[in-house]
Amino acid sequence: MTKKEKSSVIDRYRNKIKDENRRYIKRNLEISNQISDILERKDLSQKDLAKLLGKHESEVSKLLSGLHNLTLKSISKMEAVLGEDIILTPIEACKKYSKTEYVILKVAANKNEAGKIHNQLVASGYQNNAKQDKAA
Repeated sequence: MTKKEKSSVIDRYRNKIKDENRRYIKRNLEISNQISDILERKDLSQKDLAKLLGKHESEVSKLLSGLHNLTLKSISKMEAVLGEDIILTPIEACKKYSKTEYVILKVAANKNEAGKIHNQLVASGYQNNAKQDKAA
C-alpha cells in the first residue's frame, strides 16, 4: 500500500467519526494535559496525586490517559486536592481573566542609559522581585 493510499484510508475513517466522539476525545485529552501541567508546575507526580486522592497509582494513570471517561465528580475532587481549577466554563474564564495588565518595557542601549532607567524605576517605587527572590 502506498503512502497516498494509506492517507486515503485514514481520511475515510476520520470522516466516519461522529462529531460528538471527536469532541469527547479532544476534551478528554485537553483535561488530561491540563492536569499533567498542574502536576508539573506543582512538582507532583502521578503517585503523589494518587495519594492525595486516596487512589492507587494505576487508577490515576488511567484517569490521565486521556481515554478514561472523567466525571465532573472526579474532576472536582482533583481540583480540590490540587487547589486550582482544571476546567472553566467560558463565563467563569471571562470573569477570572477579564482584568488587563499593561507593561512598559524600556530598553537601554548602553550602561549609562541602563543606570538612568534603573534610577527612574527605583524612584517610581518599582521593586525588582527577581533579585529579591534570588537573594532569599
